[in-house]
Amino acid sequence: MLLISAAPAAAQDTGLNGMSRDQWLPTTVASDAPLPDDATLDTDDCRYDAELPSAFDADALRTSETAAVITVERPGPGGEGMDTCGTVAADGVDLPERLSLGSYVLYDVDSGEVLAAKDPYGLYRPASVIKILLVMIALDDLDMDELVPVTAEMANVDGSKVGVGPDGKYTARQLLQGLVMNSGNDAALALAGALGGTDTTVDRMQELANSLGAVATTVTTVNGLDTPDVQTTAYDLAQIYRAAFQREDVRTLLSTETATFPGYGEYPEFQIASDNGMLYDYPGALGGKTGFTDNARHTFAAAAQRDGRTLGVVMLNSTIAAGRLWSQAESVLDAGFDATSDTSVGTLTGGSTGEDAGPDAASAASAAPTESSLSSSTTPLVIAGLGVVTVLLAGAWRLSRRRS
Repeated sequence: MLLISAAPAAAQDTGLNGMSRDQWLPTTVASDAPLPDDATLDTDDCRYDAELPSAFDADALRTSETAAVITVERPGPGGEGMDTCGTVAADGVDLPERLSLGSYVLYDVDSGEVLAAKDPYGLYRPASVIKILLVMIALDDLDMDELVPVTAEMANVDGSKVGVGPDGKYTARQLLQGLVMNSGNDAALALAGALGGTDTTVDRMQELANSLGAVATTVTTVNGLDTPDVQTTAYDLAQIYRAAFQREDVRTLLSTETATFPGYGEYPEFQIASDNGMLYDYPGALGGKTGFTDNARHTFAAAAQRDGRTLGVVMLNSTIAAGRLWSQAESVLDAGFDATSDTSVGTLTGGSTGEDAGPDAASAASAAPTESSLSSSTTPLVIAGLGVVTVLLAGAWRLSRRRS
């Protein structure tokens, strides 16, 4: 089941991997305390080159009947410098020592140069960060003011939800906001329904991933819920998110801090706020996407701008022992922005990028909503104009999130 935070400390059940939930999903420890031992984060032996980390529960258990694992042959697509399963960094990139990240790639969005990486070709589960493929397809194909039907089945999906109702009135734009800001699995199903159904949308997400240079990614759901066959790599996701962050419409959506979401039936409209904490405290943040399942653990993708440069980072199979993933991402991005040389350890090869990504590229690019066509009520500039009320709402949300 897709969740949005680590399990309660009281839960002590043991998963399929033999670890208790507290061992598998350690919570944040004090900054002056040592990080808990976590063999799953030790990747120097290339243990995830041919298989994913052990599943915690049966939702992601592979059997002989499931599809074959797709592996990345060496030399890998990113260049010789990335043919490693441990941590590698370009000259002058001083990475923080206190991290609890299983795999990541730090890259330049414009040039595609990779500044640092850990186990870039290791196989992992993406959780909700895979929803970015759905975002790009929906932006290309749907009229953002179109009303999208919602069924009771969509509203009752497992995991994180934004809170749609079967008799509610939702535009494609509002569902996209709920998808990226609250990781709404209900919104994902509604959007997929408008795109021709979940099976058709999964196929299109796979096609888009392939076109963007992903070589070991298998898309199985529109929302990132665990299945036995789902897999990706940090390198693949860096390819995908690089293309996403080159699009103005995607950046506008991912950078939205708060928005008003429609109610349904007797329930009134309500405020939603992005679950990406980086938006609230990191100068130059362009937004990103959080993810979490019991089996994927914490995942994250984000980008930021500083001094005319745009850097992105993707993180997989990680824990919050060293801090929430957006906080760890900030320290990794700082290392990239503070680099003392222009060297790199590899490159993102990419496929199509930016506005010409995805099926029917030529027509989709011209029809895709731009920053100006997205509702001005949802852009950060106008949201800032909501004044003190918005600030208080966001502040209260942040406090409640951290306490939870």
